[in-house]
Amino acid sequence: MSQAPASSARRTNRRARKSDAGDELDAVFLAVARYFGLLSEPTRLRILHAICQSEQSVSAIVEATGATQTNVSRHLSLLHTAGVVSRRKAGNVVYYGVADPEFVSICRGVCVQIAARIDAHAPLKRDLLGFARRN
Repeated sequence: MSQAPASSARRTNRRARKSDAGDELDAVFLAVARYFGLLSEPTRLRILHAICQSEQSVSAIVEATGATQTNVSRHLSLLHTAGVVSRRKAGNVVYYGVADPEFVSICRGVCVQIAARIDAHAPLKRDLLGFARRN
């Protein structure tokens, strides 16, 4: 009879360890989803493209992206809070640059892969480019 409670206790301990591991993975998956979620907005991709080679002022980013200053500032704030971009102030001008080169590398790799797929299907490329211009 003493084996049943010990066996039950081992099962309970295994479930608790499994649950702890699941909780840890859930936290990791949530953080990764948020990280990749930063790539889900075309304006943020345009911003990253504008600053990937060198830091730029907000007005230069606005010009490069074609977005409004309010919209660019909102996205820059989100990217900065996430640690993806850095910011520094020089007088009255704020400059943004890449703080997480791995993020830009991931973004660039996906963009290159998708561009290659689009090039392989020229009509798809034309349709997607037309769609992108409307948005």
